[in-house]
Amino acid sequence: MSNAIRFLEHLGSRPLSAAEYAAGVAALEVDEAQRRALLDRNPVALNDLLGGRRKLMFAILAPEDAPGQDA
Repeated sequence: MSNAIRFLEHLGSRPLSAAEYAAGVAALEVDEAQRRALLDRNPVALNDLLGGRRKLMFAILAPEDAPGQDA
């Protein structure tokens, strides 16, 4: 897993101040383009650099009412 993604996972568990965020990004072992995307808080650029998908579709398909089931 990318160091940038690990860093983002860490952010989800503990919010950082602006100074802590900048220090955390500076300490990461990532290339300069990824560092710049993180510092700019640019998810589109980071996604492109990490080879992510441009679009993602999520859908839940529920079966139609089946006989004998209560609503």
